[in-house]
Amino acid sequence: MNNLKEKNKFQIDDASEDMRLDNYLLKTIRDVPKSKIYSIIRKGEVRVNSKRVKPLYKLKIDDLVRIPPNLIKNQSQKKKSSIKYKDLNWIEDIIIHEDKSFLVLNKPSGIAVHGGSGVSSGLIELLRAHRDNNKEDLELVHRLDKETSGCLLISRKRSKLRLLHKYFRDGRVEKTYLGLLMGSFKKKSFLVDQPLKINRDNNQRKAVPDKHGKRAITEFNLVEEFNNCALFQIKPITGKTHQIRAHANFIGKPLAGDQRYNPKPDCLENIGLKRLFLHAASISFPLPNDSEKKITIESNLGKELISVIAKLRV
Repeated sequence: MNNLKEKNKFQIDDASEDMRLDNYLLKTIRDVPKSKIYSIIRKGEVRVNSKRVKPLYKLKIDDLVRIPPNLIKNQSQKKKSSIKYKDLNWIEDIIIHEDKSFLVLNKPSGIAVHGGSGVSSGLIELLRAHRDNNKEDLELVHRLDKETSGCLLISRKRSKLRLLHKYFRDGRVEKTYLGLLMGSFKKKSFLVDQPLKINRDNNQRKAVPDKHGKRAITEFNLVEEFNNCALFQIKPITGKTHQIRAHANFIGKPLAGDQRYNPKPDCLENIGLKRLFLHAASISFPLPNDSEKKITIESNLGKELISVIAKLRV
C-alpha cells in the first residue's frame, strides 16, 4: 500500500522485501502489459532511490520506487472504463480448499490465470475483485495454461508466497494431471526425458524439442484405454512451460483437443470435446505452517470431460 503523497512513488515495506523489481511493478501497476513494464525499466523511466536499476534488482525495505506519472493516470482511466463485475459469486463455487495461508481453485478451462497479452482480466484479477479485501495479498503461486483446468494454488500472504515458491524450487510440490492422449499404446507406463525451449515463431508461444533447451521430464501412467485414445495420469517431474503438451506431441500422441500443438481435428469433436483434455487433478505440498506435514488437494473432472469419457466407453 502506498502511503506517500505522490501517487507515482512507492516505499517498500517488509511485505515486498526481496521481490524482484519487475515482479513488484507487475503486481503494483496491474493491467499494464509485461512488455511495457520492461520497456520503462530499460529506458530508465523507473527509478529506485533515484537510480536506474535492472529488472532483476531485489527490493529492500525503505527503497523508494518511482514510476512514470502517466501510468498512474492510465490506471485511473482503466478503472473507470473497466468491465463491471456484476456477478463473481461463481468464484466461491470453484474454491476447493482455503486456510489462512493459501487457497486452491478448480480453475475452469478457457480462462487465463492472469491478465495481459490481450486479456484484460484473468482469474487472479477476478478473484481479487470478488474478495476486495485489503488484508489479503492474493498472488499466483504457479500457473496453468488457459486451456487447462484444475488445481490452481494461490497464496494469501506475501510471506507464504515466498515459502511456497521455495517448495517448488526444492522439488517438494507434486502435481498430477489427467490427460487424454490420441493413438494406441504398447506400454502402460513410460517416461519422456526431452529438453524443451520456447519458440515464439508466428506470434505463437510454443515449447519445442531442442537438445540445447532446458531439461524436461514427464511421467505417463495409463488409466484407461479406448479406441485410438487413452486416459493417462501424468506427472511432470520438472515444471517447464507447456511441458505435458509438448512431450505428448513429441512422442506422436498429442493431447485430445490441443489446437496449438496438433491443429488437425480429431474424432473426439464428434462426441462433444470442445477444449483441451488436460486437467490438473491434484497438488501436494508441505503445509506452510508445518513443513513436516503434507497436504494433498484434488479437483474433479468437469462435466464436459466426464461426458467425453462416458461416450468413449460405449
